[in-house]
Amino acid sequence: MMLSSDSTIRLYENKVLIVDDDHEMVELLQKLLKNHGFSVSFAHSLSGALTILNKKVPDIILLDVMLPDGNGIDACQQIQRNYNIPIIMLTALDSDVKKILSYELGACQYITKPFNSDVLVAQIKSALRQFSFVTEENRNKRYVHFGHLVLDLYDRYLINAQGVSIELSNTEYDLLRLLIDSNRKILSRNDVTKALFRREYDGSDRAVDIIVGRLRKKVEEDTANPKIIKTVHGYGYIMLADIYYSDQKMLFEHHK
Repeated sequence: MMLSSDSTIRLYENKVLIVDDDHEMVELLQKLLKNHGFSVSFAHSLSGALTILNKKVPDIILLDVMLPDGNGIDACQQIQRNYNIPIIMLTALDSDVKKILSYELGACQYITKPFNSDVLVAQIKSALRQFSFVTEENRNKRYVHFGHLVLDLYDRYLINAQGVSIELSNTEYDLLRLLIDSNRKILSRNDVTKALFRREYDGSDRAVDIIVGRLRKKVEEDTANPKIIKTVHGYGYIMLADIYYSDQKMLFEHHK
């Protein structure tokens, strides 16, 4: 399968984490978001949310202000310090809105209860676009710089610091694009399997590990100590290198 150079950032379902102690509200939100193509997980407490975050980082969080074991506004600050993801606060009180605004929580937006379902979905999509690394401007750039390498999005090959071209197979290119577009989010083996091979990961399929191994030989200076594609043991992979989009092929001096 080949991905076009202007493919969207998400080749898998956007993951939403709902944190609310109102079980009925969570059930309604789950149904709504699944109907709109989102993958949904939930927690009824801050401790439950942090447990999920330690295992699987979502693309966005819906976070209730008042929870049984803490304040959602304070939790928003804590989550922001550790994860680069948007958060939408759920609140029924005007006083909470004022507090959210006064804290100037950059990643935290809010929506007041009761809310219109279409408005909520639109706000979620808007927040995801704002945090999307592949902006409309970047989408028109030809080159992606990362580590000691440049990826040519038009001709689909790598260039190293010496200017030498490195060929990529279609699957290697697609995997590299997926990792770049994920904006430092951890990709599970199931995410990668679905994106590359259009099937679910069955727990024993080694196809992803094999293609990651092949790609590492082309992007890592030391495959025994990878600095660009990191394995998250028991879960999947993450792209660690800083990424820079440009119209120029050689900008290595920018990274010195």
